[in-house]
Amino acid sequence: MEQKSKKGIRMKTMVMSLLLVANGLCANIAPSGFEAFPNYYFVETGAYNGHGTRYAVRARFQEIHAVELLPQNVRRMMWMFRGFSNVHIHLGDSGKVLWNVIKEMDKPITFWLDAHSGEDNPHQKNTPIMEELEQIKWHPIKTHTILVDDMHCSGKIMFDGITKEQIAAKIMEINPEYVIRYVPRGNDGEYPENVMVAQVPQS
Repeated sequence: MEQKSKKGIRMKTMVMSLLLVANGLCANIAPSGFEAFPNYYFVETGAYNGHGTRYAVRARFQEIHAVELLPQNVRRMMWMFRGFSNVHIHLGDSGKVLWNVIKEMDKPITFWLDAHSGEDNPHQKNTPIMEELEQIKWHPIKTHTILVDDMHCSGKIMFDGITKEQIAAKIMEINPEYVIRYVPRGNDGEYPENVMVAQVPQS
């Protein structure tokens, strides 16, 4: 019975992987990478298979944190990044645990918000984006760089019908001086304007 259960989990993980690829949800940030968004800290939600974390390592963030919901993905990432003392992997629902990850951080953070279920399901919550932004709002620093991935899903079931306008409005609650723009995503930038970028202009 236990063997069947493990087989079922493996099958579900494989199906999820195919769904993510088919929906263009596994593509990396465009070739410019995260180097264009430097801060001391990098925090990723929905780490999945570690693509974002690998790009963050390449961008040389001083401290990197990745939050992932599925234990098997956390185990895989902990093995992948076992030689990187500045990379920290957290198991949990980012809609609930993000605050615990960031509350002690005393410098601006680059957020890569990429948590979602990977499937269109009207009977479950598919994205914690609004809860994540609410927790970011609690932080005393109001000049973080916020990157929201997969904007092609906004307004659809994958984003629980949440529109890009609603996401932008929530970001403005954090700091009304945020300027919002969009950049491409994918290995070759093949997904145009698919990442929302919120930054406060430097004076």
